[in-house]
Amino acid sequence: MPVLTLHLLTLNKATDPQSFIHQLKQSTTKVVVASRPRHTVIHPSILDNSPLATTKWDLLLLLQSTSAPTEDPIPSALRQSINSEYKLTTGIPSKLIASYPARDAELKANASSVPLTGSLDKILNGGAKDTSQNLEVSPELLDFMTTVSKTHPGPVTMLNLLHFHHPDGKQNYYQYGQAFGPVAGKRGGSAKLVGNVVPPGQGRDSRGSSDRPANEWWNEISIVHYPSIRHFCDMLAGDDYQAINGKYRLSALRDTFLLCTTEFDVEEAGSVKL
Repeated sequence: MPVLTLHLLTLNKATDPQSFIHQLKQSTTKVVVASRPRHTVIHPSILDNSPLATTKWDLLLLLQSTSAPTEDPIPSALRQSINSEYKLTTGIPSKLIASYPARDAELKANASSVPLTGSLDKILNGGAKDTSQNLEVSPELLDFMTTVSKTHPGPVTMLNLLHFHHPDGKQNYYQYGQAFGPVAGKRGGSAKLVGNVVPPGQGRDSRGSSDRPANEWWNEISIVHYPSIRHFCDMLAGDDYQAINGKYRLSALRDTFLLCTTEFDVEEAGSVKL
């Protein structure tokens, strides 16, 4: 199973994210995902709320080193451009990595043709709900949807960090995942990559140490595609989604971090002006 590293980065003011990515691609590191963090949909309540939800991140990277697994995938010359970093190590099945480029391209190419189901209309007409870990359409999320849609009507990529209740959380979340496929699929949503987080002692956590207990660390990571932020909100507003959310997801998770991002290749294709 290939080992990849997830990095959330804040860059110094003199460094442009696209330039950073371009230089990184000139190295021996494979850039699997490169995206711009836009909005924290769910803040973690137990694990690393600070820095995860309190730092203004400039860049999300999922990297695969083509050299020794223990080597830093970010060259030392580029490290000088980084002000702060949050890092996880994850194992992702080889089959997902091998098929990712073609599947990613297909999802993005088909995004503009995916219709909304109409579930969002009742929220827009009736008002949103205050939310925390419940994953509902909150007033804050609606405001973000309205704002970002003006400059970026295209695909969004959601980063999910998951920490399960012991001992049944992982099984409950597996059931959620099985039910999630068709519910998200009708809105064009699709989990592009899913992997297990390497626990402390086998890898290094966000602070570069290995002294954190494994039961107080993230268990799983997923990177999920939606044709637009409106499609994501349409799903959350749906009775079909809230049924599986209440039945499986909420009982499975002890903590979660959900971050909405926009991938740089999509921004460039749409000539997004920020």
